[in-house]
Amino acid sequence: MGTACSQKEVEDDDPGEDEVQQEAEAEPEPQDPKALRQWVLEAGKKMTVMMFGMTGAGKSALGNLMADTSIFQSGDDTASVTNLDSIMKFEAEDKSFVLLDTIGLGDTEIDQEKVVANIRDVALSAPNGVDCLFYVMRNARITDDAISRLIYVTEYLWGDDSLLNLYIVVTNAARYANNRADADEWIKRQVEINWRFKHIFGIVGNNLNRFIFVDNPDPDSGERLIEERREKSHEAVFKALCQHPRDAVPPFTQAMMKQVAEMTKVEREVLDEKEKEVQRLQNEVSKKTKASAKKKGKKVVAVEQSGPKTQADETLELYLKQAKEDLLVAEKTMKAKLDQVKSDKNFQEQARAQAESATLRFSRDFKDKEGEKAQAAGRAISALSRRIFSGQNTSSKNAAAAATAAALVEEAEKPTEEQLKAILNKIQTSVTESPANLYTSLGGWVGAGALPPMVFTKFILTHAPNTSRQQIGALWWRADTNSDGQVDLTEFKDFFKNHVEAAAA
Repeated sequence: MGTACSQKEVEDDDPGEDEVQQEAEAEPEPQDPKALRQWVLEAGKKMTVMMFGMTGAGKSALGNLMADTSIFQSGDDTASVTNLDSIMKFEAEDKSFVLLDTIGLGDTEIDQEKVVANIRDVALSAPNGVDCLFYVMRNARITDDAISRLIYVTEYLWGDDSLLNLYIVVTNAARYANNRADADEWIKRQVEINWRFKHIFGIVGNNLNRFIFVDNPDPDSGERLIEERREKSHEAVFKALCQHPRDAVPPFTQAMMKQVAEMTKVEREVLDEKEKEVQRLQNEVSKKTKASAKKKGKKVVAVEQSGPKTQADETLELYLKQAKEDLLVAEKTMKAKLDQVKSDKNFQEQARAQAESATLRFSRDFKDKEGEKAQAAGRAISALSRRIFSGQNTSSKNAAAAATAAALVEEAEKPTEEQLKAILNKIQTSVTESPANLYTSLGGWVGAGALPPMVFTKFILTHAPNTSRQQIGALWWRADTNSDGQVDLTEFKDFFKNHVEAAAA
């Protein structure tokens, strides 16, 4: 299981005679499906997920499914949602995940101002980077607009590093959500007959398991088995998030995100400290409540609640109340700081420069080129580059900033095949034992004990010390072929045979 997941608690105390009698007498209570979920993100870990896709692909419905409420239809009146010009940000109450819903990047008439706003707002919303990037697409024909937007956003706007964090979420896919074997066959068939889909498959490393299929009916539609279907889709999404290898695949970040992180460093440290303190105290209260409930028995607790409070209980509640007040102050301070950063002229200029750099490179690579991919990109180029090439945004200052941003993009470390081959050669030269023996020495054994991302990362760094996190992430996806968040013995042997030994051949 991925490091982002929390384990379900198992009650292992042997109940006494009185407790058994009380539980036997208690009325059976209907089980909440949410309480039976197997894939639950760990509280406080703040896994950041960003969704994008064409208008009508089902982003809002997916966001509501993940948030367990119709949050993206009524965000203006909801404390857990922040609305920026191009981003809606939802943060789970237990701080287990942050969800960003992009606004505008999927529109047919996307323009440069929307791109600038998106760069700025994502940096403000996710200064520590984005763990998972969800491209949301309907189970329908892929249009030129959709594929050109995907190419632009992933390979130009956010850069190749973001591809390690990319997942494809297919909506309106009832059949494939219920039958993974059929889903995999559908993917293979689409790759054979559709160049657009083949491109999508390629940018997720030809990995079947980086496709998530959801059947997410409208709760008010009156369709049959709505709750069961929604729960199954919820489990599919959170299984992928839990198994995402955060210890091997770093969140993707850009210069703008790093700049916001630096400019808000003090405020973020205070906010993190206050959040951890509230989480710690809430856990203490929760443990006390559970212990009390177990001692009294379900029927008694239902009538008497938790009984009279002790002085320790009251003190703990006072501490929690004060911690929540301190957290509220820290959140307001952070908001004020982010507003200040957002209005900073230099920050705005850099966002514009990055957007123009991405668009100029996109246009350079596809303008006047032949082929289906170039034709698909043509419409996006026309809309995106209209203002740049018309001279409206080409002041000497902007031009210099765009050139600087372009240079940074070109110099950014990307896990090229040559780099990966060099790393694999180092591993081949350094390793002196068989893959099976090495696997055992790393903590794995036949049938169990598969290697988690952190162990795999240490293994790579032991044999190739200067390997970057992006390069380790690229190697991880080659090793974890079934994307279950761990590398078993078969996968480890295949990694050596198909990659380590092949690189040395």
